[in-house]
Amino acid sequence: MRPVPDWLVVEPVDDIELGVVTSGKEAQIDLVERTGHDGRSCLVARKRYLPREVHNKGELEALGFQRASTFRHDVRYREGRQFRKSRDRRAVERMTSYGKHLLQDRWTGHEYDVMSTLWDAGLSVPYPIGYSTDVLELEFIGDRDGAAPQLRSAPLGRPQLEAAFEQLVDGLIVIVSAGWSHGDLSAYNLLWWDDRLWFIDFPQAVDIAANPMGLDFLHRDVTNVCEWFDRRGLDVDGEALFAQLLGVM
Repeated sequence: MRPVPDWLVVEPVDDIELGVVTSGKEAQIDLVERTGHDGRSCLVARKRYLPREVHNKGELEALGFQRASTFRHDVRYREGRQFRKSRDRRAVERMTSYGKHLLQDRWTGHEYDVMSTLWDAGLSVPYPIGYSTDVLELEFIGDRDGAAPQLRSAPLGRPQLEAAFEQLVDGLIVIVSAGWSHGDLSAYNLLWWDDRLWFIDFPQAVDIAANPMGLDFLHRDVTNVCEWFDRRGLDVDGEALFAQLLGVM
């Protein structure tokens, strides 16, 4: 098991919200400066899952969000994730208020669990600090001047592109060896910081063995990101990489 990062403030005494970093289809990232008893501070990314049902903009603003969730068809990703109690399963199937609460908690806890597993396996993911019902706290990748750029917008020369692809392959091997597919991998949820490729956004991560569409999600992940590198001039073969990953399962 990898050790807790030495930058982390383990016993915080004060959190100062520094503003919204980004807002995607499923969550809003707020930047928080956390200070400890010894005066040390660190930057934390507070990922707040967007509400799925709001009635007006004022309701969003009151909750501290800029937008509502646009994520759809999450049932395909939930295959293989079981609710033990029949009452809970019925609530989710009927999408009652209680069922929606269960789903929100399941998505947040699922992302934390997957990222914790992959962190321990050595993957370059932000360190998962902790979570509650609709909030996940993570290591902030970037500095006080701004967040690390998404791969799609990072200014990479040819040597850096080649290095990024090598790190992509190594990272996918770690993910698949742990039994997972990212489920939504693209140049939008890969970051480039200090010559290092970071994998982010795992709420929809799929158990390859338990989900009937597990291999389909993995294939889509691989071909999507390989096409991005191919468009930037690298001679990469998504199908060959997919076959390579099947060999490490």
